[in-house]
Amino acid sequence: MENSYVLVTADVDAVLGRLRGESASPRQDFVELARALDAEMLSFSDTARGSLLTRFLARTLGPAISLAWLAFWKGGDFYFVSAENAAIPLALLLKFRPHARMAFIAHRLTAPKKRWLLRWPRLFSQTCRIFCYSRQQESFAVKTLKLPADKVLRIAFQVDEAFFTPSTHPQPGNGVVSVGRELRDYPTLFQALDNIGISVTVVASSPWSLRKDSTAAQVIPSNVTLRKGVSSAALRELYQQAAVVVVPLMNVDWPAGVTSLLEAQACGRPVVISASGGILDSLDFGAAVTVPCGDAVALREAVQRLLRNPEEAATCGCAGRESVLRQRTLDQFVARIAEGCKP
Repeated sequence: MENSYVLVTADVDAVLGRLRGESASPRQDFVELARALDAEMLSFSDTARGSLLTRFLARTLGPAISLAWLAFWKGGDFYFVSAENAAIPLALLLKFRPHARMAFIAHRLTAPKKRWLLRWPRLFSQTCRIFCYSRQQESFAVKTLKLPADKVLRIAFQVDEAFFTPSTHPQPGNGVVSVGRELRDYPTLFQALDNIGISVTVVASSPWSLRKDSTAAQVIPSNVTLRKGVSSAALRELYQQAAVVVVPLMNVDWPAGVTSLLEAQACGRPVVISASGGILDSLDFGAAVTVPCGDAVALREAVQRLLRNPEEAATCGCAGRESVLRQRTLDQFVARIAEGCKP
């Protein structure tokens, strides 16, 4: 008898609703995973349509616990959960269904609020695989949480390389582009590129991050333009036309900024990125220029060096695209997850 799969993920309706209004958009990992696993998909959108108890849990205990309850109530032999905020309560609930198994992506197990729950005795006894994006999260899972090493698998993040592509009319590019919201250090970016003599476009928004916009209450340099609500196609064009893409990060132990990094690399653009501990595992040698976190002088010098040396910039951009194609495409990501979810 075949196993029934349930994929538990973020707000599907909101994401797909936004993309339906666009003329072109990248494939979404949760859609491709549901197809590969032949899984029923549940997300935060479904909790609003759930039972009175499901909606009550969302209001009182939060959407992640409500989603875990809905997934448990729906039933399933195998669950794949796209983040630990829903995976942890679901793991507790599955103690009442001993035959069920689970796999999930651990973005940040090291968060203080999660640690006491993660030490629950045999919390992950029914978990067959925990996927991590960074060496630090992998090490925490094995060394601190004492999870079996064969259950923990570090994998590369993904990008739809068929959508985010180099321009059909290659050019050196014009201006600096910086995209994203999660743990971005835009104050350092503004300090570094103020009066640099080149235009800077910042898109400080994200369909996923709930973090505060770090451009807020900042003095915006005259050469910086802030944009929001950019379509997928317009975002791709920004990357393609950029002379340099900058990903300024705070130093954290998970790969904040990886989406923007891979999108820019897939477009073949040179990237300057802060050497946050959590992002280093997503970087191949020569595929990006790294600078210390919070170092405005180093960031300015790195951007100016690439602007002065178009051949170096082009080499960096090509190496980034090759890095994506080698191990960070959406199809490769889906295949790794599907393989790890085999009973």
